[in-house]
Amino acid sequence: MKELLETIVFALVDEKDQVVITEEEDKDGNTVLKISAAPNDVGRIIGKNGNTITAIRKILRAYAVKQRKRVIVDVL
Repeated sequence: MKELLETIVFALVDEKDQVVITEEEDKDGNTVLKISAAPNDVGRIIGKNGNTITAIRKILRAYAVKQRKRVIVDVL
């Protein structure tokens, strides 16, 4: 899942070297993906009214369902 998120996020940002994506597992067994990027790129990841990050989350949730997992995507 991390690779899919990296592909999507790298296509959106200008400063690819400042993007850091971490993958963790919470106490409930959910996969938590955290995105950290340059301040001017965070706006591109979130999008107008949060539309872009909502679409990213939907794509990853659909992918996670196929793997019988749950995923949470956070932008830091």
